[in-house]
Amino acid sequence: MKKGVASFNDMFRRRLVVVFVAFLVAVLGIESRFVYLQVIARADLVDLANQQLDTDSIPIKAKRGMILDSTGRVLAEDIATWSLGLYMKEVKDAHLTATSVAPIINVSAAQLEKQIRSASSTFIYLKKQVGETEYSQLSRLNVPGIVLDKGYRRVYPLGSLTSSVVGVTGSDNQGLSGIEFQYDKELRGTDGKQTYRVSGSNPGEPPIMEDVEDPIPGKNLVLTIDSNIQYFAQQALMETLKTYAGKRATCTILDPKTDAVLAMVDVPSVDPAHWQDAGMSSLSEKVVSANYEPGSVFKAATSVAGLETGTIDLQSTFYSGGTLKVYGTVIHEVNDYAYGNMNLYAMLQHSSNVGFAQLSMKIGAKPFYDCLTRYGFGKRTGIDLPGEESGILLPPSLWSKTTLPTMGFGQGVAVTAIQMANFYATIANGGLMQRPYIVDRIVDASGTSQKTDTPGVIGQVFKPETAKQVLEGLHGVVQKDIGVFSAYIPGYQVAGKTGTAQVAAPGGGYLSNGTYVYSFAGILTANDPRVVVFLSIHETTKGARTSFQVAGPTFKKIALNLIQYLRLKP
Repeated sequence: MKKGVASFNDMFRRRLVVVFVAFLVAVLGIESRFVYLQVIARADLVDLANQQLDTDSIPIKAKRGMILDSTGRVLAEDIATWSLGLYMKEVKDAHLTATSVAPIINVSAAQLEKQIRSASSTFIYLKKQVGETEYSQLSRLNVPGIVLDKGYRRVYPLGSLTSSVVGVTGSDNQGLSGIEFQYDKELRGTDGKQTYRVSGSNPGEPPIMEDVEDPIPGKNLVLTIDSNIQYFAQQALMETLKTYAGKRATCTILDPKTDAVLAMVDVPSVDPAHWQDAGMSSLSEKVVSANYEPGSVFKAATSVAGLETGTIDLQSTFYSGGTLKVYGTVIHEVNDYAYGNMNLYAMLQHSSNVGFAQLSMKIGAKPFYDCLTRYGFGKRTGIDLPGEESGILLPPSLWSKTTLPTMGFGQGVAVTAIQMANFYATIANGGLMQRPYIVDRIVDASGTSQKTDTPGVIGQVFKPETAKQVLEGLHGVVQKDIGVFSAYIPGYQVAGKTGTAQVAAPGGGYLSNGTYVYSFAGILTANDPRVVVFLSIHETTKGARTSFQVAGPTFKKIALNLIQYLRLKP
């Protein structure tokens, strides 16, 4: 072989080896880099990639819990609805979006475009609770960014029947009044969310759903209210208001054994579907939120105090000559009638102002005040409704010379209807006072039922014997030919007491327009108390002017229905 050829072959082999080695080094370098990126630096690279992605979420509304009456009838529930939202990262043309959507939801396109351009968050609502026609049209739009978000709208199948108790919700389905407000936390539930990943460097890239957190529905509430009994009471009050042109009326019906509220009516009532037309002030339940002077219906409390303190017994008597002058103030009987000597039962039958003024003075200011506070006056009952007032019971140090005698027959003290109803329930329950309540139990999505912390025993506030004696006296008030015979029901032992009270004027004193508050407290039946009914009719402007004529017959209408519905025995 020639020397030149050998040298060329050697050189070629060396170059081939160099190229091969270089290629091998390059391959090993690439492999090493690949291993580095895939294994060693993987976590750092994932973090870097995630930094270039944005996380976003859209809420999923939770369904609010139902409110049911004691028979299982639905009083409030959520029905599915839709809200129109806009996912801003997908919006490519604010003007096109606004002009496409505005005619459907009946708003100004210019205003809508302004709202879209000024949006500060990645998701905004354009309209909540769109109608079915709107939903159908919006769902056919091919406009980027539009989101039809499922939500709920609150409905009240029984309308105004229970509106003052159940309450209403606002535009965000939050409780505003009544049980809806008081138990908002339990009813509301917990919203879920849909989480998305979107590219931070490429806004046009569609989002990718990463996670769904399901909403937790709200709990259901079962009330002690029976909508049938509620209806009986509402109809009777409405008829009375119409007949006598009254301003308003309330009725509370309690089970004295448990203090469960079977009915709580406030008329005129508010249509929960249009509560905005009436205003927020109309939403408060007047049974718990309105103070007023009770008048003669308060004489039962004076009776209990007299017996409990040992000031009187059933044989003690007081004399009425028709009027009584106390520190320059003249206290009158109705028509100044002179009843002569009366024991406690006669004083209750005649509703003697003079007799009860003397009794309260004989009890004394401090003992009388102590009794009344023990019986729940001047403080809240603790019922599970918002806005409860405590009534007005001033300490004796702030009383005038005439406060003690007039308080004996229900002037100079202010109460709420629930306080009076609860006091009469305590008489019917042998002097054992409890806390009235409306929510019986709370039921979660699994059906697990939890009793509320009510009823709650407040205590034995007066002796069973005292309760029995006063109950017998109240039974004597409602007889066929004497007392409040307008509330008498043949064959049934009804115990009760009327009250006719002047209306306190805002600046002090009483209204001079001749309007009154007519009350009746009734117990069915005196021999086996099953229900207590307390009703009040406020400021009538025509017709009769006594509780005997206005409140007594109203009670009787309600009582006759209760006897039949609850199958009360004589």
